[in-house]
Amino acid sequence: MERITVDLISSKEFSIESRGYNKQEVDNFLDDICEEMERMEAEIKDLRQKTTAVRPAAPAQASSVSSQEESSFREILEMAKQVKDDTIRKAREDAEAIRAKAETEARERLDGLSEERETLTRQVNELKAAASSYRKQFEALLQAQQEALEKASDLF
Repeated sequence: MERITVDLISSKEFSIESRGYNKQEVDNFLDDICEEMERMEAEIKDLRQKTTAVRPAAPAQASSVSSQEESSFREILEMAKQVKDDTIRKAREDAEAIRAKAETEARERLDGLSEERETLTRQVNELKAAASSYRKQFEALLQAQQEALEKASDLF
C-alpha cells in the first residue's frame, strides 16, 4: 500500500459512475483532509525542532547546581523527613489516646449496663414473688368461695 501524502490526496482521480457521489463534495472533503494533514505535518515538524532544542540544554542545567544549593536541598529534605516523622509520631499518639478513651468509655458503659441488669433481675424476681403470693391468695379465695358454694348448695 502506498503512503498517503497531501500530494497523493490532491492528485487522486476517481472514475465517474452514473450514480456516484457528488464530485464537488468529494473534492471539497479531500481538500479539507489535505489542509488538516499539512497543519499536522507543520505541527510535528515544529515539535521535533523544539524537542531537539531542549534535549542538549537539560544536562547543562542539571550540572549547574552548586554545592551550596545541594546543601540547601539536603537540609530541606532533612526538615521534611523530620516533619514526616513528627507527624507520624503525633498521629500514633493521637490514635493511642483515642483507643484508650474508647476502651474506658466502653468499660464504663459495660459496668453501667451490668448494674442495670442486676437491678432489672432483682425487680423481675420481686415481681415473680409478688405474683406467686397473689396466686396463692387468689387460690385460697377461690377455695373459700368453693367451700361456701358447697355449703350453700346443701341448703337447696
